[in-house]
Amino acid sequence: MRPATASRRDVKAFLHDEALEVLPHGYDREALAGARTATYVLHQDVSYQYSRPVRDLQQRLVLLPKRRHLDQTRIADRFRTKVGDDSVVRRRTDRFDNCVVHVRIPEIAERVAFSVRAILQRSAVTNVVVPRFDRAGTTRLTSPDPSIAAAVDRFRGAGDVTETIDAVADLVHHSIAYCHDVTSVRTTAGEAWQFRRGVCQDMAHVMLAMCASLGIDARYVSGHLVGDGASHAWVEALDAQRGEVVAVDPTHNRRTDLRYVTTATGRDYGDVAPTSGTYTSVGSIGTLDVRKTIRLIDVA
Repeated sequence: MRPATASRRDVKAFLHDEALEVLPHGYDREALAGARTATYVLHQDVSYQYSRPVRDLQQRLVLLPKRRHLDQTRIADRFRTKVGDDSVVRRRTDRFDNCVVHVRIPEIAERVAFSVRAILQRSAVTNVVVPRFDRAGTTRLTSPDPSIAAAVDRFRGAGDVTETIDAVADLVHHSIAYCHDVTSVRTTAGEAWQFRRGVCQDMAHVMLAMCASLGIDARYVSGHLVGDGASHAWVEALDAQRGEVVAVDPTHNRRTDLRYVTTATGRDYGDVAPTSGTYTSVGSIGTLDVRKTIRLIDVA
């Protein structure tokens, strides 16, 4: 189903629930993949249910997409904390230009919830020319070990960097089986490569390690694949010869398109973890629940 057309002037109306509900839930996946522009509403509800009262909650949330990233623009947004009036909410922009929200709540009896809504617009650009590319660098999770370095020996000295980036994504895709419950957010690229199993964050970490071994600047991307329930991860790499950023998804072995919505970028998952934080309690266990929907306002 094709969404109703809306101009940029009135898309802010979709920050309100009654406007959001008129948008269709379904969409044409192929039409979106081949479109020139798209305008989306991203809505997320994130909550923690605690088994016992907690105090001094310090929550870090990376849920709101960047104000501007390559061909994607955040037109409007709304952030709400569903708890008492004594919460303190602070926004900041980190070193990678990500929008980070910090929430401090003195006491929570049972449950806390956060609601995020953003209006986003993207245009279809295969490779984006940029004046600069943040050289994120490697971390414990993305440093290449000897086995990863050996795996990309065949690509060393290749003349076309973009072709090499695509070839590395292809290698990761065909070498690592998508599998839950084998890795965690602490699994390194070397460990995931040894297991030959993992999820999207592992494939992104392995690809970043391979790019680092080849001297190609690359960064971790956290976001969403429209139509999927879970968050997603992929890689952006720099073809310095052309001055272009190549966004590629090793999990699906393809370049990104308008089905992809970027939230944040960094060195690895740890930089862009959607939720993290601390609290004080005696034996309390927190249970996380995340609900997300992306609806299309307009596709052209």
